[in-house]
Amino acid sequence: MNWKEYENDILTYFQETYPETTISFDQKVLGRYSKVLRQIDILIEGEIAGYQIKIAVDCKNFSKKVDVKDVESFCSMVEDVEAHQGVLITQKGYSKAAINRAHYGNQQVELDIINFEELKEFQCFEALSSVGHFCVDVPAPFGWVLDLKDKINSFATIHQRGLTLNEAQQRNEWMYMQFWKKDFPEFGIENLIEFQNDLIMEVDKGSKFSYKNSVRRKDGLNTKIRIAEVPKYPFIETTGFIEYESHIFFIVLFTPKELMNKNIRKLQHILKVAESAEIQFDNHQVILQCLHEINHIEDLEIKAEKYFQIAKWYKEMDDSKNAFQNYVKGIDCFPTHYTHLKLIIREALSQGLIEQAKKYSIQLFEIEPKNPTVPKDLIELYFVSKEENTLVDMLIHLTSLFTDNEILGNLNFHIGLTYLNMDKVEDANKYILESKRLFGEVYPKDHQVFKAINEFNKIKKHGITM
Repeated sequence: MNWKEYENDILTYFQETYPETTISFDQKVLGRYSKVLRQIDILIEGEIAGYQIKIAVDCKNFSKKVDVKDVESFCSMVEDVEAHQGVLITQKGYSKAAINRAHYGNQQVELDIINFEELKEFQCFEALSSVGHFCVDVPAPFGWVLDLKDKINSFATIHQRGLTLNEAQQRNEWMYMQFWKKDFPEFGIENLIEFQNDLIMEVDKGSKFSYKNSVRRKDGLNTKIRIAEVPKYPFIETTGFIEYESHIFFIVLFTPKELMNKNIRKLQHILKVAESAEIQFDNHQVILQCLHEINHIEDLEIKAEKYFQIAKWYKEMDDSKNAFQNYVKGIDCFPTHYTHLKLIIREALSQGLIEQAKKYSIQLFEIEPKNPTVPKDLIELYFVSKEENTLVDMLIHLTSLFTDNEILGNLNFHIGLTYLNMDKVEDANKYILESKRLFGEVYPKDHQVFKAINEFNKIKKHGITM
């Protein structure tokens, strides 16, 4: 590729990336400080999502890697022409020192270095993340990329361009995204934050939370930023939320404390410009193919996975009835699959199939009746669905099915916690005391369960809901 083709390809790329801006080629701009005309290969000016931008792009056709001196010179030029951002593009790559100088320099403007071949790699600058019919078009903040190869929960991760996800995680500087389906219209960002804060407090009770006024979106959607300082973590965990009609979309940012303000600006940019859309699915053909495959599968676990995949496809087509029927077929094949049982309980509760939900909840509990995680998961499922009373009735019913003191202690303890979350302190106290008696029959006095019971007594004394 000769020099002219190289510059034209880069110009075309930026025209496609910033279609609403004015993009000029080979511009001369008077420097504010130098008072001389500075040559800019590509100048991008305009408004994106309400922000005025001015980006200076310099195309380097070097025969060697860009190094720190090249970045220093570019920094000076970008500041002199009063650009907000600068992009240095090279054919031969860049040294580690050069990329560090660009990303961690003290200048007010943001800088980035891009190897031309990276423009079209699996690390991209925009990606569509979807769950069912709902999707959000997510832009990468300046200097970062969406990594389609190394994903978290099937969604692209976001980190500094030029790094792998593993390298970014070692630096404690990266993001992941997630969706939360609103089973009830009134369930909003505040409810999700409260739920997440409780989980974080379980990790470290010394955690502190603060909140930032988030961004104003043109569509008026509610947004919020929560900052969690967890003593056990070597980073600050910051989460940005956008509340849509059917989902809450959130992005979790991990950042070193010294880079927090800079990286929160990147998070704010995503919250401001991310766009949602609806996807229409017709999965009938792929469902028929999957059903044909099931007829030839003997392994029951694999067969169960197939039925659950079919259920998800029906969910994507808003066919809840067929979705639930295939969840049931999957569980019939593999009755002790913990994750799938949780899914079918959640689905039954969302459809108001209370008796079915109770049936599969009992089935879930019977897998590991001594494990405290099981009733804890049930509490989460039923509280999200606002079926607390149903949960209490079911847990009390379970106490009639067992005689083992350890199992009964587990049940009584979590009945007490459920009542406490319902602000029924007297009922909570009754079951917690019974759990203490039952655990006393099987555990030594220094067992951690008694620490949890003592914690309950402190909470009860101060009138705090768990």
